[in-house]
Amino acid sequence: MLRHLSVAAVLVALAVPVSAEPVAATCPALVAAVDGFDGYQLTVPPAGPQDGWCVLDGAALRAEGLGRPDLTADRLRLRGMVDGADLVGIEVELAGLRAAYKANDRSVDDRTRGLFRLQTADLRFAAGVDAATGRVDLSGGVLRLSSGTEVTFAATAEAGGLSGPALLAGRLTSLTLGWKNDSRLLRPVMEILGERLVEGASPGAAVDATRQALREVVESLPAAALVDDSGPELEQWVAALPQGRGRLTLALVAADGIGAGQVLMAGLRTDGLGPQALAKLLSGAEVTATWTPGLAP
Repeated sequence: MLRHLSVAAVLVALAVPVSAEPVAATCPALVAAVDGFDGYQLTVPPAGPQDGWCVLDGAALRAEGLGRPDLTADRLRLRGMVDGADLVGIEVELAGLRAAYKANDRSVDDRTRGLFRLQTADLRFAAGVDAATGRVDLSGGVLRLSSGTEVTFAATAEAGGLSGPALLAGRLTSLTLGWKNDSRLLRPVMEILGERLVEGASPGAAVDATRQALREVVESLPAAALVDDSGPELEQWVAALPQGRGRLTLALVAADGIGAGQVLMAGLRTDGLGPQALAKLLSGAEVTATWTPGLAP
């Protein structure tokens, strides 16, 4: 019999500080942690352990309303650490993730629907809480799309836990992103975004509008936050979009941390992502960017 689970409770259960020697979580402990995810219902075949992993292959997240895609995964494996009854770390391996909007969902246009339908994704990452410092570490993150786009990621935060509330109350202290352009996915994405910026724009004009918006964000970055030649590197990346193959690497270090509230307030400022908002948001932070063009697929 299929069991209906929900994903958000996994995040809640992962977020409790360590108080004793952690031990490996059992599959029933991982499954019991799953309790509710707003707007979605997760259905999985009966789960069981395999080589230390909780096997949730064939999992499906069904949206309960319109405006959100249904998600299915060929392979989903979880394992974690518990301190008493509390999960304090998790590893995720996911393959064959597909997203598809319901046939009667008219809240998205056909191109957006097609972009989701034609892509599959693989994802893996690990996250844990350090007992002594309350620091959250996200490591080994890799997202690969079937088109060839690849994103790597790692981060640290002073948050004390992995739950949504703990992370929102915490402060990001470092973030590393690596992004490889596949030269195919970005053009339709930039067309869709550009049409929202300039109503009635042709596909080419929409791409230009998106590129210009990105250029303005780059130009608004405070010079004091940019390390070495990071500004020109970002400008070269923007100029190469959407077709230019290459890899962009971004590293953010913020000793005092950046909180979700600061990001929200920056977005609410009258200049949006303009110079004043970004200068305040990135005060004391360092941003390093490197663009390497011409990578083979």
